[in-house]
Amino acid sequence: MDQVIMLPRPGPAPEERFAAVHAACHDTVYRYLARRIIPAHLAEDLTGEVFVIVWEKVLGGAQPETAYVVAIARNLLRGAYRTSAKASRLRSALAHEHMRPRVENPQVARALATMKEPARELLLLTYWDSFTAEEIAVILGSSPGAVRVRLHRARKAFATALASDSALLSSLGKVARS
Repeated sequence: MDQVIMLPRPGPAPEERFAAVHAACHDTVYRYLARRIIPAHLAEDLTGEVFVIVWEKVLGGAQPETAYVVAIARNLLRGAYRTSAKASRLRSALAHEHMRPRVENPQVARALATMKEPARELLLLTYWDSFTAEEIAVILGSSPGAVRVRLHRARKAFATALASDSALLSSLGKVARS
């Protein structure tokens, strides 16, 4: 009796795996970087660097998730701020315009500007970038539980800053009418 030997099917080639990761993550990574870098062409450069690293990971057998790829982008961005000769110009530009695109509501913009960077980053990752707590945990190198606690505190700080701004505007309005 002839016995049929079943050989395992080969998995997708690295090029196919990379193409899948690139298609799933490119726009998200670019938007993440473009909101944090001025001028925008630097976001394009860093996005390219991110996918060079992703290619190396894929060649090593990995199939990175979106949050992992954004974590790579975040680390490259932090490294660019520290080591690049352009870092001082980037920091200066970010001090004046720390978000892209601009927040349309001036009260929201002022409230965000008064917050500490880690809290602001959590809010932006949650509401602008639409990441879950689990994905943010991967991006920030933290646990999902810690992210949820920090996000709760960030929301409270934002609400306090927004209320404080509203109270200030209300009192200024009363003075102006007097």
